[in-house]
Order: sequence, then structure tokens, then C-alpha cells
Amino acid sequence: MLSPAIDVLASPEKKLNQSSRTGRSPKIQKKERKQKNRRHTQDSQSSGKAKKSKPAFMCCSESVDLSFSSSNLICNSGKEDCRIRPENHFWVPQTQNGEVQKGVCEACFDGMKDKEGWRKKKNTNKKKEEIFTCQRCSGLWHQCCSFFYGEPKKFVCRICAPESYKLVLDASGSSPDSNFIEERVNAFLENALERNQEFQKISVRAYYNPEDGVKTEELVPLSWKRKFIRKYGKMIKFASRAIHVFQQQDGVDQIFFSIFASEYRDPVGDGKSWVVIDCLDSVKIFQPTSLRTQIYQELILSYFHLARSMGFLDSYLWADPPVQGDDYVFNVKPANQLPPTPLILENWYLQVMEKGKSEGIIKEFRSFEKEKELKKYKKPTDVPMFQKSLWPPLMCGYDNVRKPQKLWKSISVEWDGHGSDNWFIEFNEVEQDEQLEGMIQERFHPILLSKEELLYRCLENNWQFNYPRRAKFASVGLINLM
Repeated sequence: MLSPAIDVLASPEKKLNQSSRTGRSPKIQKKERKQKNRRHTQDSQSSGKAKKSKPAFMCCSESVDLSFSSSNLICNSGKEDCRIRPENHFWVPQTQNGEVQKGVCEACFDGMKDKEGWRKKKNTNKKKEEIFTCQRCSGLWHQCCSFFYGEPKKFVCRICAPESYKLVLDASGSSPDSNFIEERVNAFLENALERNQEFQKISVRAYYNPEDGVKTEELVPLSWKRKFIRKYGKMIKFASRAIHVFQQQDGVDQIFFSIFASEYRDPVGDGKSWVVIDCLDSVKIFQPTSLRTQIYQELILSYFHLARSMGFLDSYLWADPPVQGDDYVFNVKPANQLPPTPLILENWYLQVMEKGKSEGIIKEFRSFEKEKELKKYKKPTDVPMFQKSLWPPLMCGYDNVRKPQKLWKSISVEWDGHGSDNWFIEFNEVEQDEQLEGMIQERFHPILLSKEELLYRCLENNWQFNYPRRAKFASVGLINLM
């Protein structure tokens, strides 16, 4: 059987007969065919150019704001809580190349006498999100929609290479202490949800360094240095623990809460051990919002329960809200997330401790004012020393090297101001067979164990939490570190 394509091999006689029927000469028909082919080629080329010149965005709307936000800067005028807010002007001195520029806000600059050699700047973030082009499909992606953290010229999108993207935590990253907290808080969440609310799993990742410490002389007042060293030695040793909490939303594990704690196991040699929550930070991501406060409080109590299960019987807690716009861990929070006032934060912690007491985790808690009434603290060395505590910097501020005996009397002016914002907590003991020695396992990470290093990494990479898609991008960036 012959193929229809055989028609193109028709004889000249047949072609002549065909041209006779059309009434046009073979020469004219040939010219028409050339023109038709030329138009077809031009149409194909123009169509191809149109497709190449307008690649499509594969992620979301093209109208998103690509500008990154700026953060608070510390005003170096010497005022403790003075800040240079985003988009505000400030002044920096003329410096040599490579020197760090220490700026002051406009208000503080106006009060300076010597203003020569200073120049005006604005606290803005000049960096913007890049637009990535997939090397396979040529689709366009906003940087924070892409979940890609490498060189733009090597970008292959997650549609073309889904196996290259990890948006959730690996099970292998868990540890006994993270599992302990995770099981407790997920059980609480399941029981607290209403019938129409979706369960979205919470995952916990914890890191632990058993051999941390600080030089005693760096914490204590100079006039009392010898006495503190006699009590603690030249180093105050402790273990560091960081707990990071995620919730899976839209197929992405998103970080929403972190705890940084220090654990002092018999640092003085008197058999007493205590834990201190150095820092808490959260970002308004957790769902449902109706359970947000309860989940935060449950996470704190889960850590307290973990601590007493490891043999710790005491803790110290200080309600110290950040300056508005300051970030402990989560860089650039949502605009509607404002820091609590000191009074609100105090009451919030009181609720946590009352709940812990009702659940049998906490035996008793007392404010510093109540503790003073028991006459437990008669001299500086009676107050437990630990890093990021309220009292060491205050003692150093009131220190008089020539008159060390007056330090305690001088610092007494602070008793009223801080009598109710810090507490001494006693845990209920657990049975010997319930103690969890396996929780004390080293799991070191140079970034995730330090809130300063973690915040620096977020600032350096513009990992921000003010919008949902940026919070997801920042969370996956942190997951890639784990």
C-alpha cells in the first residue's frame, strides 16, 4: 500500500495538468508558494519570540513587594533603650575604611555639642528579592517563593526537580528531649482542638551543649570578685539548651517559638541545681489562633517538666519584655505583633506558674520581694549568679571599689522596682524511676544553640517573618541548617 506522501513525487505531466486547471502558470504558483512559506516562517518566529519574551511566574502574583524590611538599630548615645527605627534618619561619624560606624538617632544627635564630621543616613534595607529563572522550564520565581538558597544561575524550580527541595523536618533530626516535649504538646493540642479545627502537627528540635560557661569575673562586681570566685571558682559552668518549635502548614514546617535555656548542675558544690530560661521568642504563625497563648504556655511547662525529670529542682524566671521593634530570634516580625508591656508579661508568667502548680510540675514560686522577706539574701554572694540575669549588671552598676560593704545597701533601691518581675521557682520531685537521664545528650550546633548567632544568620540572609511567604522561606532556611 502506498503512502499518501507519494503525491509529492507526481510527474511533470501531472503538475502541468493541475496548473491548467487552476488557470495560473507554474511560475506564478511557485512565487505564491514562496511567499506563503515566508509568511509561515515569520509567523512561527514571531510566535516563538513572544513565548520567550514573556515567561510566566510560577509561584504567585507578580505584584508582591520585593523590598526587604529593615530592623531596629541600637543608638550609641549611651541611653539603654534608645533605638533607631526602620526608615528613620540617624547620624554616623566619618570613619576610616573598615571601621564600624556607630550611629546615633536624630534626637540624641540634636543634643550633642560636637557635630563636626558626622553625616546623615537612613535606616533602610537596600536589598530586594531576586527573581529566579528556572534553568529547565524558564519559569520565573520570586526568591522567597522559590525555597532556593543557592546561586541564581543554578536555579531549577521545585516543579522540575521536586526531589531537590526539603520543606519539612527530617525524622532523623529528633532527639530524646525534643521527642519528650513534642509528644506532650501534640497531645495537648489534639485534646484542645474543637471539632471543626484541623490538627496541624507540631515538631520540636532541640540542641544541647553540656560544657558551656562564663568567667566569673565577667559577671560579678569588681569589689566582690574574690568572694564570688571563692564560691564559684574562676568559671561558672553550665549547659546550654535551645528548643525550636515548628508547625506544619501548607506542606511547610514553619518555626513559631524558641526557648534558650541555661542549666546549672551543682555549680557551687552544695548539691543545688537550677535552670534558667534566658530567652523566649515567638512569631504569630501558630494555628488556630485561639490556642496560641495556651500552646506557648504549654511549651514552657513542658520544658520545666523535662528539667525536673532530669533532676533539677529549682528555676529562676525574669519577665523582661523587649524594646518595641527589637528581635531576639525572629527577624522582622509582623507589624501587628507588638511586645507586651511589663505588667502584661508579668501576669502572663504568673498564669504559666499557676498552671504549672495545678498540674503538679511546680511546687511553689515566689517573687524576689517575697524571697527577700524570708531573709535568704543578706549579701551579694547570696544571690545566685548566672548569665543574662537581672542582678549581675545591676550590682556592677552600683559597685564602689573603695567601699564594697556599701554595695548591698546601694542596690536596695532596685528592690521595689524589680520585686515583682522575677521569681524563684521550686519543682516537685519526680520518682527515681521516672528520671530521664537519657535527655542529657550532647547535640551541638554553633548557630542554633545561640540566639545571637541565629539572629545574625537571619539578618545576613534577609530571612524575615513579617509576611507568610517570607516566614516560610526563613523557616525552610533554618531547616536546611539542621
